Amino acid sequence: MRFVPFFRGSALGPAEAGSAASQGYFILDGSVYFLGDEMRSELAGIYPSCSLRNAILSVRRLGKSGRLQDPAGDLLEKLASAREQGTGTAAKFVRELYPYQKIGVDWLNFCIRHGIGTILADDMGLGKTAQLIAAICATIGRSPDARILVVAPNPLLENWRREFAFFAPDVVPYLHFGFPRSGLSAELAAHQVVLTAYTTLVSDIRMLSEIGFSLAIFDEASVLKNPESSRSVAASEILSEVKIAVTGTPVENSLTDAWTLVNLVFPSYLGPLDQFRREYVGSGVAHSLSLDLSGLESSLRQITLRRMKKDVLAQLPPRRDIHLPVNMGEAERISYDGIICALKDDVSGGGANVLSLINRLQQFTSHPFLIGNGGSDDCASLAAASAKFELLLLLLDRIAAAGEKVLIFATFQKMIDLLASAVRQRYGVTAGIIDGRIANEARQPLIDEFGGAGGFAVMILHPRTAGMGFNITAASHVIHYSRQWNPALEMQATARAWRNGQTATVTAYYLFYAVSIEERIDERLRQKQELSDSVVSLADEKESDKQLMLEYLGSYGR
Repeated sequence: MRFVPFFRGSALGPAEAGSAASQGYFILDGSVYFLGDEMRSELAGIYPSCSLRNAILSVRRLGKSGRLQDPAGDLLEKLASAREQGTGTAAKFVRELYPYQKIGVDWLNFCIRHGIGTILADDMGLGKTAQLIAAICATIGRSPDARILVVAPNPLLENWRREFAFFAPDVVPYLHFGFPRSGLSAELAAHQVVLTAYTTLVSDIRMLSEIGFSLAIFDEASVLKNPESSRSVAASEILSEVKIAVTGTPVENSLTDAWTLVNLVFPSYLGPLDQFRREYVGSGVAHSLSLDLSGLESSLRQITLRRMKKDVLAQLPPRRDIHLPVNMGEAERISYDGIICALKDDVSGGGANVLSLINRLQQFTSHPFLIGNGGSDDCASLAAASAKFELLLLLLDRIAAAGEKVLIFATFQKMIDLLASAVRQRYGVTAGIIDGRIANEARQPLIDEFGGAGGFAVMILHPRTAGMGFNITAASHVIHYSRQWNPALEMQATARAWRNGQTATVTAYYLFYAVSIEERIDERLRQKQELSDSVVSLADEKESDKQLMLEYLGSYGR
């Protein structure tokens, strides 16, 4: 049986459409299709409103049942492509958008008008915030009484406030964060745009869930990847006509995480979680990779807008990725083997301390001085004790000679301090630092100072603190000194420099020890990156770290 659903916008008016639908006739693009009694009951949700959202749900449900002659993905593609064009941004938006951003705003406006939740998953650096503010302005223009909620990680609240001031100065968001803050839902509902943090969302969910929002936007939505987390539960409890999840890394972890984001913005689209896990997750990543995921990828594509920099920014300069292995010195290798032996012994004894030993190994591969009593922080001693640190200094020498700017990403606070000390000693430069010790309001001024410095300048950042939300296009070099176990974190970090507004070629360096767990991580990260453009990316969780280490220990020394 061939089926294409009717939805608002066909040649028939509402009365005629309702009559035709009740008799089993559905219309799309001027073609009429008949639906038998058996299938008609499954599509009852379309009849009352002829809504596009219900049509999409019904097509997906019938597609999974195998009762569509046409591929469900093709029909969903027709539904998704039948959107209004040129819906605009409204007068409150005072800046000019790039052509691809205008297309993005059209898509967002289309989803908002039809009550369809969506995921804005443009590549990092393409200006997702600008598109969202434009869509907010259009929503306010259509519905002056609209109430809009924007939720973001704490460090990005100031960036959102600045972006509103730049793109739509007449739209002043109310910041619901910190103390004192309102405890009354009626007072909060008086504001048209409310800006809050995920931490506040969780603590104030009882009050916030009493407000009916027209639109709820969840920025950096990868923080909602765990469906059982308090943040994810709170986000699902927000009442809103439309929800939009925003992330530059739409599938950062397991397929369960993808389900969580979709279920937030479009409940029931991918079915119940237990069923989804049985079908796509199974025993883990290896099982998922063995499946034909084209159907799932097609379904996700229908409610997700995803553009890559290379596809839409012809003027963006190229990025070079350079992976730099380095051999350990003799003393380093002896110490490294000692930690590996301790790990093997721990695994043999039940593995109670595996995670703490993994952390110790990560510290050691950053620098041997991070474990034990450490050593002197003078530059010569730091280089003598670590071949990777010595390689870093060689890179910095070249960058300094060229008078260019560099971002260094490192994980541990002690490592960040050692790097800053070495930069000060060797180059007479005070490196800017952004990590968990730096207050949110102090971070942007540090970036501004870095950008305004003449010639060689260094900024040292923690990837989880400063890996998202910041624009640091003054830098043309990015050094990943401490390797992350998730490619999304490294992508986000590199995107601080390689993004809209960058005019120079960006070189990203990935440093790692050869014949070590770091080389295994580098190989795994490259594999993950190849998969990330599809549906699957491997997990960034402690159990995944543990499994990788166990695999490595099993092969070490062979």
